[in-house]
Amino acid sequence: MRLPLSIALVTACVVATGACSGPRTAVSASAKAQAAPAPGTDPTYTPTATIKDVMDDIVDPAGDLVWDATSVVVDQKGTNETLPRSDEDWKTVRRGAMLLVEGANLLQMPGRHMARAGETSEVPGVELEPSEMEALVNKDRAGWNKHAQDLHAAGLEVLQAVEAKDSQKLFEVGGKLDAACESCHRAYWYPNEKVPDFPSGIISKGAGG
Repeated sequence: MRLPLSIALVTACVVATGACSGPRTAVSASAKAQAAPAPGTDPTYTPTATIKDVMDDIVDPAGDLVWDATSVVVDQKGTNETLPRSDEDWKTVRRGAMLLVEGANLLQMPGRHMARAGETSEVPGVELEPSEMEALVNKDRAGWNKHAQDLHAAGLEVLQAVEAKDSQKLFEVGGKLDAACESCHRAYWYPNEKVPDFPSGIISKGAGG
């Protein structure tokens, strides 16, 4: 028996809708399954080093690798210039830059204490005590992270200079790196310290502290 045209059209639409909706539902479920993280795959970490450890063992030595690579010292004996020249020299600077950028990430990791229990300031009255530093960081975590990100940015600029083997850029970035470090130190380490004037008769560029 031949169906009326209107019934046939309705039947065709129902069949077509059913045929399309099945695969579409299956694909959607598959996509959701792929997007959902598998149980137990979330990263886990245990901060073992303190911020003081990260600074003493990673960031400070890394900064020295960068600062020591370029310097110009003018004194009574004349001008003494140090620049990276060999591939090994540039490799050393690159190592310092990598340590700086990843050290900056470590400084932002939640749960890392300023120092170990019982550790005190090496210069009482000039440097804050570790507990005082940690209180400042906890009070303004966003500010602390911004200082670490400035360090990270300076490290990336060092890497760019290394890739280009551009001694002049490396020289200039050394100043930015020093400024990033000193800005953080003045905020959390020795905010009350009075820095003496630089000795006259000696001009030094490229070396940080």
